[in-house]
Amino acid sequence: MIIRVEFPALPAGRDLNKMRQELDAVLEDDGWLLGSGQTGAGGYVELELEDEKLNPKYGIMAVKNYLQKAGFAPETTMEIAGAVIGIFE
Repeated sequence: MIIRVEFPALPAGRDLNKMRQELDAVLEDDGWLLGSGQTGAGGYVELELEDEKLNPKYGIMAVKNYLQKAGFAPETTMEIAGAVIGIFE
């Protein structure tokens, strides 16, 4: 399952590389980074969640929790299976 995180800006003290490293640590063996990019302050990260051995909802919840605690703006969204949801929904 692919998750695309779109953010309007990175929280203070974070750059795209730090975000990627932190997400990698959050997902451990349950997912991996597919790609990322940044234009201006905003950008995106695409992640693949392991869904054959583990229910992907745990990975979704882990990513959402990370984004909330890291201080990402409420306008940050996650696209999951074609549905776009806010990180505080």
